Parts: sequence; C-alpha cells; structure tokens
Amino acid sequence: MKKALIKDSVKQIKNTFKRFISILLMAFLGVGFFAGIKATSPDMVYTIDKYYDEQNAYDIQVVSTLGLTNQDLKEIAKIEEVEQIEGTYEKDALVDIDRAEVVVKLLPLKNINAPVLIEGNLPQNVNECAVEKSFLESKNKKIGDFIELKVENSKNDDGEEIQYLKENNLKIVGVVESPLYISSDRGTSTLGAGKVNYFMYISEDNINANDIYTQIYVKMKDSNAYITSSNEYEKKCRKIKK
Repeated sequence: MKKALIKDSVKQIKNTFKRFISILLMAFLGVGFFAGIKATSPDMVYTIDKYYDEQNAYDIQVVSTLGLTNQDLKEIAKIEEVEQIEGTYEKDALVDIDRAEVVVKLLPLKNINAPVLIEGNLPQNVNECAVEKSFLESKNKKIGDFIELKVENSKNDDGEEIQYLKENNLKIVGVVESPLYISSDRGTSTLGAGKVNYFMYISEDNINANDIYTQIYVKMKDSNAYITSSNEYEKKCRKIKK
C-alpha cells in the first residue's frame, strides 16, 4: 500500500511537474519571508532600545492642563523606583518663511530626551537654535541663517503677561534628531493649520518661564536594563504610575 502511494505520488509529480515546481517555489518563498520577518523584528526592537538608552529617553511623562510645579517634582522624587526627573517647557511657535507660516515645537535642551547632533552645534546662547534636517531642506535654509519666531505671551506668578522668549530672532547653529520624534508625525497644535510641522531645540536660558512646567519627564531606576516595550518594562512603568 505504501509503495503504491509513493509510486502514484511520483507519477502525479511527473505529470504536473511545472505546477509542482511552482508550488514548491511559493512554499520556499513564504518560509523565507516568514523567517526574515521573524529575525528582523528582534533586531528592530534592540536597535530602538539602544537608541533610547543612549539618548536617555523618558520612561514616564506627566502632564497637566493646569501646569506642574516644583512641589510636584519633589513629590515624584519621593517615589522609591524613580531615579531622575526633569520639569520642562514645551510651546508651539509660528515661523513666517516666504509668506507661508509653519508651526514649530520649541524644546529646551535637557539631560532627559537628549537630541542627537547631526551637524554644527547645539544652542548655547539665548539667540541660538538647532533644527531638524527636513526644516532646512524644505525651507531653503542653512546653518548660520536667522529665523524670526512668533510666540504667544505667557504669564508670571503675579498673573501678568510677559514675553515667552527673551530672544525671538534666532540663529540656526545645528541640525539635530530628537528621541521624542522617531516618526514623521509631529503632533497637533492650536496654531496655524492645527498641525506641528517641525521641532526646534533652544537654550533653556531663552525662556522667560516661571516655575510652572508643561511636562515632567521621569526615568526609572535601572530602566536601561529592560528592553523597551517588553512585558517586564511595562509592568514596572505601571507600578510607578500607580
């Protein structure tokens, strides 16, 4: 019975040899594609994890519509598993280039979420900024050029309106990448067409802010020992958030 089955199978293959080869090649292609995806996925995870570790990317982001204070920083710092915290100011601004307005997200230089310097220098003075490469390419700008920012005023502790930036006319001194923006999406905004087009790093000394922060970024103890987005990492984040 077994010999007859094998003999019949061989006969069928001979009679439909081209079809058999086609199906065999399709099977090989499918297996090869699956094996490639299976091997690529861990490499991608390890690559982004290494990038986040090198740039000291945040583990937890704390936001509030009313703002956050130094007292909030002190309370978060009391949590046993918290290693590093930073209050930061982020604000949208308009840039008028060739009679067209674009929205940029202003980010101060901090230890957490450190940008990657691609070319030039990081801003050190109040009248300097660093932009992403796509901003230079699409707006026909280069390092050394000046841009004028339009920024809404903020309020001091007494409720009085003050200018948000000390200097609105900034010199482009560098090109950077940000761990906060690894995709093409830059988020939404209440300015312009309702979408952030680019991000821009500025010196924190250029901000006339008071002690009210827009975000607090938190780094956990030994967070670099975990793989980003792994079950163990997410479990530890949930514990600290609670």
